[in-house]
Amino acid sequence: MSTVLSTSFEMKVPFYDVDSFRLVWHGNYPKYFEIARCQLLDMIAYPYSKMESSGYFYPVIDLQVKYVQPIIFEQDIVVSAALKEWRDKLVINYAIHDRDTGQRLTKAQTTQIAVQMPGNITLFQAPQEMLTAVDTAIKKYSSK
Repeated sequence: MSTVLSTSFEMKVPFYDVDSFRLVWHGNYPKYFEIARCQLLDMIAYPYSKMESSGYFYPVIDLQVKYVQPIIFEQDIVVSAALKEWRDKLVINYAIHDRDTGQRLTKAQTTQIAVQMPGNITLFQAPQEMLTAVDTAIKKYSSK
């Protein structure tokens, strides 16, 4: 399945995200992905708050990261998120690039599943609310 929706944001790496070598500590990368993921979910008009109010949680069940090049203190980066799958599970691909050179620094992927609340019932197909939100967003952004 190809990418259908994507978003990105730029940031300058802050000091509090780096280790003593002034490299972004590996545990901070998921934070960058989460920011991009929330931006993507806002774009779809189905953010976590709406998921929860419609009776679902979407926990991350898998995170894969490939650290291609180190990211350093004060480096200007672009973090992107692209929706890959949404019908059975939510799969989002990520990339981090140097803003100035375009060099890829990191790539990653998360997988999330719908869990119906209350009861913690794992669903093996996305709820209709998610499907409708994605279909609407695809129509909205493909016409631009």
